[in-house]
Amino acid sequence: MNKSKEKCYLPSDNSNVKIIHLVFTRFMMEFFNENGFPKKMYEKDYIPNGIRVMEKYLFPSLLNQNCMDFIWILLLGNKANITYIKSLINVNECLKHELVYQKDIKNYVKKISKGFDILITTRIDYDDLIYYDAVNDIRKQINMNKPLLLHGYNRGVIYYESNNKYYDFYYGSYNNSGTMSIFFSLINILSATKDTYTILDFGDHRYIRKKLLREYKLYGIKRLNYEPAIFDSGDPKYIHVRQKYSGSYNKTNGYPKYSNNNNFNLARFFGIKCYNKHKISNLLSDWQFKNK
Repeated sequence: MNKSKEKCYLPSDNSNVKIIHLVFTRFMMEFFNENGFPKKMYEKDYIPNGIRVMEKYLFPSLLNQNCMDFIWILLLGNKANITYIKSLINVNECLKHELVYQKDIKNYVKKISKGFDILITTRIDYDDLIYYDAVNDIRKQINMNKPLLLHGYNRGVIYYESNNKYYDFYYGSYNNSGTMSIFFSLINILSATKDTYTILDFGDHRYIRKKLLREYKLYGIKRLNYEPAIFDSGDPKYIHVRQKYSGSYNKTNGYPKYSNNNNFNLARFFGIKCYNKHKISNLLSDWQFKNK
């Protein structure tokens, strides 16, 4: 873990600041019902499939980060059986992690961030992957003069398990809002905001930037000096997995009308140095990709 921390980026003028980074993954949350998921969120077939997807896709991408100085938090719906979920998940010991109920998250963040100068919170769903230097990308945006700052990517790849193919996927063009993003993060300079606001306080995807612009006065800042969002426009930085699942809520009804991305290179996505070469090589064998 110490070796990984040495790879974490920090501007020289901020070398003495203390940073805590929390990465949230929402699972078994009641709000999913609004997005076509079944009313019975706790059916036994949903849970193992979700964990399968996490372990196959999300975990390798988190474990392969150049900077491992973060805590992964599985955020559970309040009715979930946390003991049962813990018994099913096989989390690598190098991935610092916690399982927390939705109702407890505010108190948890307030307690764990005490004594830190900067609170970074990130949201990534259980069916997403992120490229190898994503955590460092966020840290490079730290500016002590900007109390609140959003960071995210708008270009990625969508992968369909049902046909083992991938396509260009542009969250950033969603409703022309430019705010739909994987690995969306909030950098909070705690000394300026005087509160532990997280990315979870701003709603879902497209509403985040709009809510921040509208309600910034809630943060006790007379003049908000921030960049509302920084989006990447280069190579794909995330992969969204459409899982092969027998349930009715997530069947694939046709494929997206995006051009096939023949230049996508999964090996480069994971970086030259893989945290667990065995797991990464197994994952690579499941994908179609073109080496450059």
